[in-house]
Amino acid sequence: MNNKINKSSLSQRRRDFNFLLPLASLRLTIALLSLSMILIFVATLEQVRIGIRGALAEYFESFYGIWYYPEKFWGGEILQDIPLPIPGGYLLGGLLIINLTAAYIVRFQWTFKKGGIQLIHLGIILLLIGQLTTQAIQEESRMQINKGEKSNYIERFHGVELVIRDVTDPAQEKVITVPQELLQKGGSHSDKAMPFTVNVLHFGVNCDFDFATAEKPRSPMAEIVNRGVGQSANLNITAKEEDFSSDALNFGYIIFELLDKGQSLGKWMSISHPAGNQVWSQMSPKLSDMGFQSIRHNGKLWGVALRQEREYLPFSIELLDIENEFYQGTEIPFNFESDINLHLEDNQTRRALVYMNTPLRHGGKTFYQYQMNDSANYSVFQVISNPSWLVPYIACVLVSIGMLWQFSFHLIRFLRKNSQTPQKA
Repeated sequence: MNNKINKSSLSQRRRDFNFLLPLASLRLTIALLSLSMILIFVATLEQVRIGIRGALAEYFESFYGIWYYPEKFWGGEILQDIPLPIPGGYLLGGLLIINLTAAYIVRFQWTFKKGGIQLIHLGIILLLIGQLTTQAIQEESRMQINKGEKSNYIERFHGVELVIRDVTDPAQEKVITVPQELLQKGGSHSDKAMPFTVNVLHFGVNCDFDFATAEKPRSPMAEIVNRGVGQSANLNITAKEEDFSSDALNFGYIIFELLDKGQSLGKWMSISHPAGNQVWSQMSPKLSDMGFQSIRHNGKLWGVALRQEREYLPFSIELLDIENEFYQGTEIPFNFESDINLHLEDNQTRRALVYMNTPLRHGGKTFYQYQMNDSANYSVFQVISNPSWLVPYIACVLVSIGMLWQFSFHLIRFLRKNSQTPQKA
């Protein structure tokens, strides 16, 4: 009798949600899973060419990607120039969420017998939602600290900003920044706090640069620069695409003109160093002022520079000591360890050790041990900001409870049935 009631209610539900039946199709599920396998295969191959970060951006953090058949594969001489569209992670993940949710609504019933299966599917849906959310809003940054010093800001791996500083008063520095989004649009940018307008002439996220010579003169783009380090060092730059490989060094560049009431104050060039603008002086004395190109205007001293985009934190980290251990007789790292003090907002201090697979979590950010230079006495943390970091844990708990529920139900049912079976003499 109960079986008939369940079938009747299931049929009624399907009639009520008839419009969801195509989206709840099992064939759609199999097709999406098959395309996901193709996506993983292609992205794995592309890691060799563009690195892990590039493959993530191109294929998983997009609705589609363009793949070119490898030349070394069978028939590559003919097929290598044919662009093949590959559905991306956002598209497949979104469709899988819709498919599983529709199937959950149309097919499943909240009964004690099938409660485990329902929790398992709910956990999988939550896991997919969490992964899509992570890819959409997660931010990766770095923090470099010298031994014995503090830092209260992090820098983006990908992303720059033009910073203009008023350092006339040593006790109070004024800082104005123009983010990459505005630099990419070009045009003029002004602020009430500064007396001049910034007119962006050329901007790019990566470039090659060197000193121009008689044999290798400056490009037309660099030739227009007549102030600052670009002019004094006779710098030449060549634009190139952003490199997403794991060991990539992207040097963002900008050529801009400063205007005061329409009158030009010169055309400048600035380049951002991915390891921080303090590195320029180590590369060449000619580039030592790249991190602060001074401008005297109306009795005030200003400085301009292009740097990695920064985020200032309401707390600071002090690096007390570092330890760098390797496997005996090799250069393979065994352990990177940073002994730090976390200085909190209310003047409290918390001491912690940050080492491989043991990060520091505070203020919604996770600090992983990323790099270390024992001889130069500095440590670098990779900083991850992911508001949805708890979602995968919750999803895994739901799936575990669902599996335990379902297996326990069938085990108890089997044991009861077995105990009720009459024994033969």
